[in-house]
Amino acid sequence: MKSSILLLVLPALLAAQDSARTALPTVRVTATREGPRSPLELPYAVTLSRPDSLIALKRLGVDELLFAVPGVSLANRQNPAQDPRVSIRGFGARSAFGVRGVRVLQDGVPLTLPDGQTPVDAIDLEGADRVEVVRGSASSLYGNAAGGVIDVRSLAPPPVNAAPFARVVGGDATPTVSALGAAGTLERIGYSGSLTRVVGRGYRDHSDQRATRGAVRLLLTPARASMRIAVAARMTDVSNAESPGALTQAQLDANPQAADPLSVRKHAGKIVRQSDLSLTLGRALGDEGALDAVVYGSMRTLANPLTFATVDVDRSSGGASLRVSDALRLGARTARLAAGADVQWQHDDRLERENCIDATTTSVTCPTGATLRGALRKDQRELVTSVGPFVRAELALAPALLASAGVRADAVRFEVKDRLVTATNPDDSGDRTLHAVSPAFGLVWRAAPLASAYATVSTSFETPTTTELGNKPDGSAGINPELQPQRTVALELGTRGLVPALGVRWDAALFEARARDELVPFDIPNGNGRRYFRNAGRTLRRGGELGVQADAGPVSLQSAYTYSRFRYVDYTVGTTSFAGRRIPGVPVHALASTLALRQGTATLSASVDVASAMDVDDANSAQAPGRTLVGLALSNSVQVGSVRVAPLVALQNLGGVRSVGSVSVNATGGKYFEPAPGRTLLVRIALGRAVETER
Repeated sequence: MKSSILLLVLPALLAAQDSARTALPTVRVTATREGPRSPLELPYAVTLSRPDSLIALKRLGVDELLFAVPGVSLANRQNPAQDPRVSIRGFGARSAFGVRGVRVLQDGVPLTLPDGQTPVDAIDLEGADRVEVVRGSASSLYGNAAGGVIDVRSLAPPPVNAAPFARVVGGDATPTVSALGAAGTLERIGYSGSLTRVVGRGYRDHSDQRATRGAVRLLLTPARASMRIAVAARMTDVSNAESPGALTQAQLDANPQAADPLSVRKHAGKIVRQSDLSLTLGRALGDEGALDAVVYGSMRTLANPLTFATVDVDRSSGGASLRVSDALRLGARTARLAAGADVQWQHDDRLERENCIDATTTSVTCPTGATLRGALRKDQRELVTSVGPFVRAELALAPALLASAGVRADAVRFEVKDRLVTATNPDDSGDRTLHAVSPAFGLVWRAAPLASAYATVSTSFETPTTTELGNKPDGSAGINPELQPQRTVALELGTRGLVPALGVRWDAALFEARARDELVPFDIPNGNGRRYFRNAGRTLRRGGELGVQADAGPVSLQSAYTYSRFRYVDYTVGTTSFAGRRIPGVPVHALASTLALRQGTATLSASVDVASAMDVDDANSAQAPGRTLVGLALSNSVQVGSVRVAPLVALQNLGGVRSVGSVSVNATGGKYFEPAPGRTLLVRIALGRAVETER
């Protein structure tokens, strides 16, 4: 342990030689629930990253915004009907769709539902300027999340009026993405808006998509300069998104572009329409205090043909958050206090019918003429509400030593109202309330003005989602009374800082997380791909993370290495014990880097994505192979009158390596593998006003 501490603190000591002649860094993060703070003052791992123009070329998925962030594992399923899987320190790797185990926000407004599920197809990717990632236990901050927090921050409107932009991206085995928008400022109102259209087939068969997304954001600065108001609206219309499904090893070897035959026959896919509206109010209280309030709401409809059923959901959801913070003097010391509460609700009308496509015989469940929607199997209303008050305090024990403590109390109530009740089908209505108190404590040592080291112990609380609670292995409706929430205790040591003379920032962390009742997915024979969940007794995660960002003249580098040693400690299914086995879904070693060389208006950039083999099931009986993927891109910016033309040509997976982008953990029938594209040529043309910064 002593050697680990020395390893973490040594860079901070080396930075001291530059601190006397350099100002403090201006970087601030807002995903702290205390207002903007320097990362050097925070007792947990946090990364601020801006999307790279090579990686975020298409802006089709949230994974493009998170490349080269340490501790973050990205899995693009190449499936437009299922969002990319994003996990932090292994939490969220079990997700069958959307993002699990991680709280996701946009401009501080929660996108994660009260049950912990995040449909990330509603994120405004076009307007994203930077991403703030809190890695590790975050329950004392946001609740119902074991892995951390992702806050996508939008580009600030420029001071000029009507700065329009447009771009088109297309290429091999990828849909065409077209976007246009404008941003500017009119007196005290800043505005930005965009409209994006996605059309075409992806890398795999049965992966066609048609989608339209729009976003508008207004920033109002009243005459009272201490107040700020933001209004945001988003619209998502996915008229078609096919699901190619996962493949067996034999199918992967024969043709990685193929789709699962069952997914094709059953017309697996989705149609989604969603609208979101939020209002954010911020007001300064004195010199260092602040009040922040958020109110938001959303409407979503989903038509979702699956291999085992057709699911239709009408959802309304919303919530509100309030936070108050201030700083005060206690004698010669400074204390910071923050307190607030989150309230969320979610109402789903769920219908589940037999998928009768390809039915071999006429039956009660699949009568003559039935196709996608046969006999009704579930008709229920699902209600989820959550309440989470929190308080956090920070005290300067010495000029270079900060201590902080926080606690949050969460209560999440699930209720099902069964509307399919007959003489032979009893009423499965019921409710459950899952709750926890989550404390956290941390220390930060400012080893130098531009470097710090920290230690923290924290806890987290993660409930099953509504779908996870509702998918009972016996096939009945209602709530699974046996599935328990997952609880985690984590220890972490880390350091971060800046060496101005070299233009280098670093972020390093070592962690250990012990979880009980970890939520684990599994399939059952003849289940046709339906996911069920159970609790593992105990798990242990140990890992290390190192992130480096460097700018030296025309050269820029961002690199992240992640080591993940995740094991089951106590987990038995029937008579089989998985104790000592690796937790599937996350590689042990992962390295992601981007490098850019600028010469005048031209930029040559490269990316490297390296990962070791990844287990696909609890028994560690099979693995997805490791990968080494290299990408290159050349871009330029040419001014034609008042218009800036920015072409870019990119070659991804330069070596044409066969790789697996994602795995379906514990899938039945060996359908584990979701292949990634081979060598891919992409071309982008972007237009904008000459005064606009490059997007």
